[in-house]
Amino acid sequence: MRGRIHGLLCFVCLLGLFISFVTPTAYACSRGPTTLEEDFLEASAIFTAKVTSVDDVYPSQKAAVVESDKVFKGQSPAFVLTNDDSDQCGAGIEVGETYLFYSRGWDLPYVSVFDTHLLSTERAEKLTQWLSDRTQKQQPMPPRTESILAHRQGEIRIFFEHHDRGYSKKSFITNNSIYVPFSFFSESLWYSADWNEDKREIVIDTTNRLDFEESDPNVLLPPHSEAPKVISAAYNEIKIKVKSETLEEHPEAFVSGDEIFVPLRVVAEKLGYEVEWVHTTSSVILHLPLEQQSGPKTLAMRYINNTGLEGHLEIERLTANEITYRAYQGHLPEDIEVKPETVPFEEMLKEELGYRRYGIQFYLKMDKQDIRLLVSHELLRKIESDASFREKVGANLGEPMKRLPNNGILTELDFE
Repeated sequence: MRGRIHGLLCFVCLLGLFISFVTPTAYACSRGPTTLEEDFLEASAIFTAKVTSVDDVYPSQKAAVVESDKVFKGQSPAFVLTNDDSDQCGAGIEVGETYLFYSRGWDLPYVSVFDTHLLSTERAEKLTQWLSDRTQKQQPMPPRTESILAHRQGEIRIFFEHHDRGYSKKSFITNNSIYVPFSFFSESLWYSADWNEDKREIVIDTTNRLDFEESDPNVLLPPHSEAPKVISAAYNEIKIKVKSETLEEHPEAFVSGDEIFVPLRVVAEKLGYEVEWVHTTSSVILHLPLEQQSGPKTLAMRYINNTGLEGHLEIERLTANEITYRAYQGHLPEDIEVKPETVPFEEMLKEELGYRRYGIQFYLKMDKQDIRLLVSHELLRKIESDASFREKVGANLGEPMKRLPNNGILTELDFE
């Protein structure tokens, strides 16, 4: 997509590493021009919300708890994360104020100064009016046939959590929406998907089978990049019913060739998923919300390289004076065994070029996904300075958490 953010170095760093230890280099925050439509498409969620509290979190960010009011896209999160430095595109968020947020990311929804608009301002009023027009209920259109452009056909890769469903051969983007054959839900996600010819209705329902067999990477379709295609789309008032509810507001389904195509996002969200679109890799990730997941949510810990090198240390054991980890550099083939190493804990505190070499990261490990957690500064200092407290933290690693951290922030109280 043209006109992408060009000068937003800080923004890119935060999206990729905003829970890891960010090197505190000073630079001015700026970005190139974007269109309203580009901002809409790349946001994970767009909503208005009142800020009820703001907490400082490690490494140099703020987590703002919000009460959602109106949602224009996606599902509004319970909190948003931003940098605490305006030079690094941090948004100035005040308790008690109501904002229009364009959040990015799923488990740790990030907002920059460009994504946060005080609701009483002229800019926010113009945006909310544009969003209302953009998302208003579509009026029924008469049956017709149109020529439309199919973008990124063969390039869109779909994941169910970390399960790679491969590149979708027939899926594409048109009219700012991702379309998939309705059979995609039965063939790739194992939902029931049926076509009722008499009612001209697609019926997609739930399934008890979501235990995926991992696909053989050698048989997954490779990406196929080419110029947008002009295809014929026959619109004939096709209805979409998901879990016994007929969808009222959605981009129109249509017939092209011998396939019926439906908009992916509206169906996936009605099935209970949160949809993440990764523009740079043309990837769609379907996330099951944390509260809907069954099974244990175990605590895990890693250290992320903070010196510009790729890789991380996956922690297996933590004691008062030692730490055992497996070092992962980049993407290793699955058949390569990484042996554990045990070193004094002080190794984690070493600096390189004036900066801490590693930044700490906690997350919840589950069957279908990992959820990153925010960390309070007090917890970090306690881990680094108190050997007996490190024993407590180490005893909790690999164990189910008794309760989920409030607002995703891990504190000292979670280990008492």
